[in-house]
Amino acid sequence: MKIAIVGGGFTGLTAAYELSKRGHRVSLFERDDHLGGLAYGFRQKNWQWHLEAAYHHLFTNDDAIIHLCRELNVPLIIKRPITANLYKGKTYQFDSPKHLMQFPYLAFTDKLRTGLLAAFCKVYPFWQTLEGITAKQFAIGIGGSASWRTIWEPLMSAKFGKYADTIAASWLWARIHKRTPSLAYIEGGFQTLVNALADAIKKRGGKISLNSEFKNLNSEFDRTLLTIPTPVAARLVPQLSTTAIPHLHAQVLILETEKPILKDIYWLSITDRSYPFLAVVQHTNFMDKKHYGGHHLTYIGNYLPSDHPYLKMTKEQLLKKFLPYIKRISQNSELRTLNSYLFVGPFAQPVHQLHYSQKAPKFNTPIPNVYLANMDSIYPWDRGTNYAVELGQRAAASLIYIS
Repeated sequence: MKIAIVGGGFTGLTAAYELSKRGHRVSLFERDDHLGGLAYGFRQKNWQWHLEAAYHHLFTNDDAIIHLCRELNVPLIIKRPITANLYKGKTYQFDSPKHLMQFPYLAFTDKLRTGLLAAFCKVYPFWQTLEGITAKQFAIGIGGSASWRTIWEPLMSAKFGKYADTIAASWLWARIHKRTPSLAYIEGGFQTLVNALADAIKKRGGKISLNSEFKNLNSEFDRTLLTIPTPVAARLVPQLSTTAIPHLHAQVLILETEKPILKDIYWLSITDRSYPFLAVVQHTNFMDKKHYGGHHLTYIGNYLPSDHPYLKMTKEQLLKKFLPYIKRISQNSELRTLNSYLFVGPFAQPVHQLHYSQKAPKFNTPIPNVYLANMDSIYPWDRGTNYAVELGQRAAASLIYIS
């Protein structure tokens, strides 16, 4: 078969790779000048490795992408970095039962109930039963009101804004269920795997076209697979519903500094909602700074609705807005920024509300021989390259089965 794949993120690349392995004639179209989607990596002249435009890591149980890395001889690095919460102006390590019990702002019984919530999510397999209640109801029912107010509500509000109280419990279950203490990273950056997939596709006769916006569904292809966001796909397939699922844009400001912003901590979740961002991720407390010219790299991350004023700001304006807050949490009193980089991922975060699986777009579209597989379709999981790879594999298998 002649198959067109629209979108060069991990779902599109994986589908193209799997189909080309099986002898199908694949043409992949990407409207940007690079592959990788939200995992796209860039590199400065004095860096040995690429850095993702948005922070990325893998859990050690992310089997689909880990197996793909092994298949393509792409090496992985596994470490256990420190993750923490900012609460009442101080940072508290928050990545083990021990640290939960040491947290001073919950009573002992509330700590036990919080641990019970985490344990329940780890062992309970039936996420479908949680789609009909909100994360708030679920967290309070098991973990208690104090735990919700202190831990979960600030994080949910930071990520989802006005949608926070409407998020399904299945989403919170998935976040806790999949989390592992140790994390993995692709040696050289996720762009290493992107390049390996592209090379493998081309080696098997597949074609990859960059700076190429696919516009004609009535083409010479037997099948067309759309892996682009649903609101973008709707321009090609107007019959698609784009109102059932709200989306947020990912915005990431990356700071390159001589000294680290955070001491030892890799991931800092901001529970103080007076701060204008939701996470600070010190990448070079996870991967060695030697790979990036000896400089430290820190992500300042947000998920924002499409009309948010931050999305209209330049990186200089955002840095000016964020800097007083960054200095509050930094161990570096003389923070000097060498470079800054700003990236926006449109429609990066689908909002998982009640009964999300019934609203998610289906693989079949109203147009014959045109199919859709994107991040809206990975429920109950919350985004992630592992699920993009898994989705690409499923989409390729479905296209072959349909034929």
